[in-house]
Amino acid sequence: MANRTPRTIATGFIMESRRVALVIAFITWIIARSVALAHNPDTSYATVEISEERVELKFTYDLSALSKIVKLDDDNDGRVARGELQRHLPELEKFLSKHIDLEIPSEPRSLGASQGFVWPREVGEEIAEKDFHSAGSLISFRFLKQCTDMPEDVSLTFRFFAVLGQRHSVLARFIHEGKDTEVVFNQFEPEFLFDTGHQTSVWRRLLKFCRLGIEHVLLGFDHLCFLAALVVVGSFRDLLKIITAFTIAHSVTLCLAALHVVSLPTRLVEAAIAVTIIYVAVENIVCRPSGWRWALAGVFGLVHGFGYAAALETLGMPAEGLMRCLLAFNIGVEAGQLFVIVCLLPIIAAMQRSVHREWVMKGFSTALAMVGCAWFVDRLFDKGWIQF
Repeated sequence: MANRTPRTIATGFIMESRRVALVIAFITWIIARSVALAHNPDTSYATVEISEERVELKFTYDLSALSKIVKLDDDNDGRVARGELQRHLPELEKFLSKHIDLEIPSEPRSLGASQGFVWPREVGEEIAEKDFHSAGSLISFRFLKQCTDMPEDVSLTFRFFAVLGQRHSVLARFIHEGKDTEVVFNQFEPEFLFDTGHQTSVWRRLLKFCRLGIEHVLLGFDHLCFLAALVVVGSFRDLLKIITAFTIAHSVTLCLAALHVVSLPTRLVEAAIAVTIIYVAVENIVCRPSGWRWALAGVFGLVHGFGYAAALETLGMPAEGLMRCLLAFNIGVEAGQLFVIVCLLPIIAAMQRSVHREWVMKGFSTALAMVGCAWFVDRLFDKGWIQF
């Protein structure tokens, strides 16, 4: 055996070290690549970004989890295509809206408007069944929640663990003003309340509820139709008594319902409101309204008060200052009604001066009666034909 010089030994050592380094680097790359592609099949992800007057939500699931909600592979070819997911998007969004609760004080309880889904960029138009658990199969669903003010706190609750599995967990991030808070949801801890630290002033909150009351009247076409049917006939003196009785009556039931003293099913209330429109309109057609119409307005006002309360319930009334907010909302309702009446007065005056006064008023009342009938059928049987 030839003698090895120190230089030869050093050179061999360097070459061997390079081989070892290359092997280690290759193994490290493999591990890093595996970690990057790794995904726990019992884990989903959520991101909640809170900013001024909006909350953006993103919920991310792999195809395996989504397949537990609805069958996605329609053609049974062992793959899920983007088109198949698009077809089932309404079902998936309905499931998420039903099983994920987003609560913000003084805001409607909903996830907000859907912004569609995000297909993973690193895959093509299809994902094979063997990759359903991989990071490359992660699908994100986005929602945008518009708020009337910066939320004081945001509560998120997941109620789908019975469907996705008892071992399932949600890794969530709450992002607000550059701060990132990480939270883990599971069946034992399904909810979390994130405090933004923002405090809305009392006057700003009251103005907000007053504005909401005005908006509800101006956008509440059932209430507008009822008011129009009431005031289309009669004198100005009758009008004052009718509006006063209606206001007092609906204020009473609005308070009782908002304070949970009395509660009625929403579908029944909306159908009853439609009946009030029909009755008053038919009375305008078949007989001359009596001088006691203000009493009728009072009785029907009790029904409409439950309708106002149902709208108020969806806003999420604050526990603190409830009566003040309720009063502000009611003031807004009255202001909206007054605005509508003032706008109707010139039209009513013109109709009463017309030589065809009786025909015009009966035709107008007939149209209102037909609208009321359609409303009644739609609301009673929950058809969904009329979206307002």
